[in-house]
Amino acid sequence: MTDTQKSRFRIPAQEMERILSLLGRHPNITEEAIFSALWSEHCSYKSSRIHLRRFSSKGPRVLMGPGENAGVVRVTSRLGIAFKMESHNHPSYIEPFQGAATGVGGILRDIFAMGACPIALTNSLVMGSLRQPRQMTLFRRVVAGIGAYGNAIGVPTVGGEIWFDERYAKNILVNAFALGLVPDDAIMSAIPPAKPLLAVYLGNKTGRDGVSGAAMASRSFSDKESDLRPQVQVADPFVGKKVMEATLTIIRRGLAGAIQDMGAAGLTSSSVEMADKAGMGIELDVEKVPLRDPTMEPWEILLSESQERMLLLVEEDKVPSILEIARESQVAAGVIGHIIPEPVFRVRKGETVYGEVPVSHLTREAPLYDRPQSPRTASFPQHPPHPSASGRHAIADIFLRLLDHPNGGSAEWIFRQFDYEVGTRTLLGPGHDVAIVDLRAEDRGVAIALAGSSHPVFRDPARGGALLVAKTVTDLAAVGAWPVGLTDCLNFGNPERPETMHDFVMAVSGIADAARRLDIPVVSGNVSFYNETDGVSIPPTPILATCGVLASPRNAPPGSLGEGGLRLVMAGSNADLSLGGSYLDWILPELEESPVPSVDWAGLVLLQPFLALLIEKGALRATRAIGRGGLLRTLLSMVAHSDETGLHLRLPLLDTPLGTFFSEAPGRIVLAFAPENGPVVADTAREFGVPLLDLGQTAPHRFSLTYRDRDGKEKALALPLSSLKKKYLSALSGPMETLP
Repeated sequence: MTDTQKSRFRIPAQEMERILSLLGRHPNITEEAIFSALWSEHCSYKSSRIHLRRFSSKGPRVLMGPGENAGVVRVTSRLGIAFKMESHNHPSYIEPFQGAATGVGGILRDIFAMGACPIALTNSLVMGSLRQPRQMTLFRRVVAGIGAYGNAIGVPTVGGEIWFDERYAKNILVNAFALGLVPDDAIMSAIPPAKPLLAVYLGNKTGRDGVSGAAMASRSFSDKESDLRPQVQVADPFVGKKVMEATLTIIRRGLAGAIQDMGAAGLTSSSVEMADKAGMGIELDVEKVPLRDPTMEPWEILLSESQERMLLLVEEDKVPSILEIARESQVAAGVIGHIIPEPVFRVRKGETVYGEVPVSHLTREAPLYDRPQSPRTASFPQHPPHPSASGRHAIADIFLRLLDHPNGGSAEWIFRQFDYEVGTRTLLGPGHDVAIVDLRAEDRGVAIALAGSSHPVFRDPARGGALLVAKTVTDLAAVGAWPVGLTDCLNFGNPERPETMHDFVMAVSGIADAARRLDIPVVSGNVSFYNETDGVSIPPTPILATCGVLASPRNAPPGSLGEGGLRLVMAGSNADLSLGGSYLDWILPELEESPVPSVDWAGLVLLQPFLALLIEKGALRATRAIGRGGLLRTLLSMVAHSDETGLHLRLPLLDTPLGTFFSEAPGRIVLAFAPENGPVVADTAREFGVPLLDLGQTAPHRFSLTYRDRDGKEKALALPLSSLKKKYLSALSGPMETLP
């Protein structure tokens, strides 16, 4: 390839040669820009597509699956929920406020593009150590951006999770989830009908913000790169709200044939993808695109990722009604093109043609790689994430040091930045392991469970991926919710590295096998590759969100309690209490060889009907799945917001005290109930074959524990309750509130 044939948009040499072969000529600058966007990893999924086929999206409840803006699952006789999760990692590292805010805006547009009214947001954040001033700034601004968009547009942020780890210092993760409610006879598709249609632009005007954002998100970073902030989009939640209302009005009136959010690659991807799904072509006139800057070149207009924009395919006689709705909503709109029978993507500016490429060249003939894979040979990395994190320690010492770190404490500081009650549907919000929103139909609610941890996946990618599915299902079971669908955000490093691809393929296999075993369809998702800076990739970090349906959602037990004299038991299997991939594994290097826990799948599926029946009988005061930090942290989180209530635990002979107290094996749930309900709990457990372990009871002003070790010696532990609660509640809020 000669110097004159080299890509102006960082297209790899072998792909540039493929483009020359397909076209039979060298592309002009507009055409090359189009290829650079649609052949990017972010848009084409060229390294992941063949492996994502392992996921099953089939199921009797599934109304829409992958390939649409979001997945849709039926939850009542006539209602569906649309939900999806996406990443905004690269932009959030470059410009944290706008990167996070536009991530929220983008995922909301995916939801209302389906005709669904958004009713819930949640998120998963992974940052570097807060000991670094840069990370403190990133964290503050990311949280501010999420809150600014969700609060302004009026959609509650009902939950989320946070993890701090030095290995993410130069590649933070910002994954946003949204859920909406849609009548199943009013679902909008991105696949247009086979008839003459006009392309209608709706929303904010187009500017230079976010130009080539998809390509930027499809490559590794370098600290030596020049300022990338112009490639980050700018959010406007107030315009976003107008666009949402206008779009939903258009859908309710049946005015659009198909709708696509202008997300990654902007106008280019939305137009080409809809044309490809219809088996047709599309012609756009960029001179008719509403612009903030009239000096923009055609390729800039096509690749701009300015926010709050939608592309509609509409029959000609319905255009005036749409333009009137746009005027009433005070957003820009106009006819910018039309579907054509010739299967090409043609770009005009007035009478001048700036580019013409067969649609199939951009979609079906895009590169598809089965990249080399090889397992990592290095052991789990030794790093000092926690002070004094070596040597053997007493249970009390480990527990106190666990609570000293922001990862071991409450995330309440974050939740205080969010409005989680707007809309009045939130029944369980932040601070619980699962969020519940009221459907206000047929006495049904939807529960949302989020899980993401790199440690079990790094240890064992397949088993770790399956473990995350099991964790979300356990969280749902704790409130009696039945899982109906799953979405994912798969965050990995450079796919050109065989170790990264091996981790990715194994994690996908583990997630797919677990979801199939539990009969949970994977209805939507996202892959984020190239989370790498200067040759150093993040650990494999899949984030999962599973949605469940529950009856009588207002009766669901909370994850917290404040009443003395309640009995505490643990429901579920204690068969494997390994510590691999746990929080303890993270702070104790001597656990390097500990395996990731296996899942008792047969026992796991019994938990939901068992809990649902107990909840129906009104037998439970509180429930919480054992999660991050293990049993002791879970119990402390249940009483942390009560002024006086504490715990007195009396456990039997323990072969593995560390495993009992700190394993994060899924399939175990703490139940709190009044003593008079003990027989009901015990009888129901026998009926379903669910093991119960008596833990003790709630008690005022104490956090005490007795057990016998394998030598039969009685061990006692008593910790000051007020000190424990203070550590838990201030581990994150303390550092954040003491800084200016």
